[in-house]
Amino acid sequence: MSESTAADVTLSDEGHREPRQRWIVVACLAVYVIFAAAVYWRVSPWNTNRFPTFSFANYGLSDSVGMTWSLAWTAHALSHLLNVFHTNFLDYPTGALETNGATLLGVFAAPITLTLGPVAAFNILLRLAFASSAGSMFLVLRNWCRWPVAFIGGLIYGFGPYAVTQGETHLNLMFVPLPPIIVWCLYDLLVAKRHRPTRVGAVLGLLTAAQALIEQELLTLMGIVIAVGLLLFAILHRRQWREWRGRFNDLTRAIIPAVVIFVVFTSYLIWSLLYGPGHLSGTVAPVASLQSYRTDLLGPLIPTLSQLLMPSSLTTAAAHFLAGNATENSTYLGIPAVALLGVFGIRYRRVPIIAYSSLLAMIAFIFSLGSRLSIYGHVTNIPLPEALFTHLPLLDNTVPSRFSFVVCLFSTIALAVGADRYLTAMVARRTARRSDTVFNAVGIASLVACVALLLPQVPFSIQEAPWPTNINSVLTAIPNGGVVLVYPFPTADFTAGMVWQADDDMKFRIFGGYILVQGKNDYGIVHPPLLPHPFIQEYLTAAQYGRSGLYPPPSATLPARRELCNFLTDYDVSAVIFSNQGIRPKVVKRLFLDALGPPSRSTFNGNILVWLTGTVSCSS
Repeated sequence: MSESTAADVTLSDEGHREPRQRWIVVACLAVYVIFAAAVYWRVSPWNTNRFPTFSFANYGLSDSVGMTWSLAWTAHALSHLLNVFHTNFLDYPTGALETNGATLLGVFAAPITLTLGPVAAFNILLRLAFASSAGSMFLVLRNWCRWPVAFIGGLIYGFGPYAVTQGETHLNLMFVPLPPIIVWCLYDLLVAKRHRPTRVGAVLGLLTAAQALIEQELLTLMGIVIAVGLLLFAILHRRQWREWRGRFNDLTRAIIPAVVIFVVFTSYLIWSLLYGPGHLSGTVAPVASLQSYRTDLLGPLIPTLSQLLMPSSLTTAAAHFLAGNATENSTYLGIPAVALLGVFGIRYRRVPIIAYSSLLAMIAFIFSLGSRLSIYGHVTNIPLPEALFTHLPLLDNTVPSRFSFVVCLFSTIALAVGADRYLTAMVARRTARRSDTVFNAVGIASLVACVALLLPQVPFSIQEAPWPTNINSVLTAIPNGGVVLVYPFPTADFTAGMVWQADDDMKFRIFGGYILVQGKNDYGIVHPPLLPHPFIQEYLTAAQYGRSGLYPPPSATLPARRELCNFLTDYDVSAVIFSNQGIRPKVVKRLFLDALGPPSRSTFNGNILVWLTGTVSCSS
């Protein structure tokens, strides 16, 4: 047995000899649950009318509403035996592919969605994401660390910059309890070898399939980094290949059951993505747009807007990284953490779990920089390895900054195991030499600073819906299965209609929506293409935005009332909903009143008006 292998097995054995009192595990997991509730402490977990959001954003943000709608659609599709991966309840009548909504989470939360509603399900899942991700990392780290260090590692992973930044908008990206277990399975195959390879392979197949049904992008990014890491591993150990060949043989034997199980559970998802109704030809967005979300070289050193300890002088710098999209700026680690990763990676280079976690974190960071290097917000012409992905089918969909998740995963493992080794050695030495005392003080201070700089700024900003709470009493008048025209026309910036539809048990279909559809070129767009007789789409969006942007300006020669009546007739519209939102709502309200007369229903303050087309006569 080589020195590196022996060292790692010794560390693992120490973890197993540590008394595993159940109360310690239960107490740590309970603390994670309390912390998760504290992140959103201003509202209850089952709140049905509030979304977490950035303080500078609109209600709920488009991604939060999109995820909530997806939870509602999955529950509705399951209860009505419909295709969970395609819907025409948005973008009626064409419909669209629906694979961006964490399908497995939708299945898991279906009982909550069908009883308390999709907003409550979304809020509960957000808290569960924080607690379960931290708890998963804690339980995995217990195999390599003593419990206090494992507990801190769980905090860093579950409540660190990556999770907190994504936790205000992207449930599917921050629900990550499975990746640490996947890493542990690979460790067992290559190093610990405690279980039969076929059994571990079967578990890997289940875990990867589940992760694909939560968020396939994160699985892909993690797979890329691990594959590159294994390749480098084989190159670095080419002289000891006879010794390591047996370990790779175990990995090979595990692949067959893993692939079989993965395909069984994800084949329909894969078919839907590649060939199913509404599938995209090309990338989800222009490649240049995807590549604009690249990590800055200084990103790990400059705090995000979500950090508790963030000097005001750095606020502007952090806000301008990643094309100004704060929700994707999740690469921060802090200077102490970066320094400790380097120190631990070198000092414990003979401990595989530390050495290769550090290596994989570095590989992931390089990929997160995108195709060209960005330094302090300035994009240079220096090419980087990730540029290769822009020319490969499927991988050209990569959002470089999301490799920061893989950085978070492996840096947490390296930091926790390295810190445990360091603290164990420090206690064992117990020397009185002044030089050792100074060294130990610096080390302890670095560890404390590492944790302190990763603390998030909580609680999150919570916003109430900007429409009357009695909206559901108005929507009950809409016929079941009807088609509804909503103003503001549902787009990424105006998602009220999607919330009403989801909260009303999907009783009606709507035009438009914030959902990915095929654009004219080889990439997707998040607003529906113009339907035949496009005047109404052009008219409504021009009014809500105050200008023409998504679509061409409406024709000045066409009579608006006649076009509205034709639209309602051609698409057999059951109801029209008006909400007092957007830049010029009075223009739309006047058109609806002129063409449809007095509304059939309204809220107490008149901000929401509903016309049932079966009870009114459209006047063109």
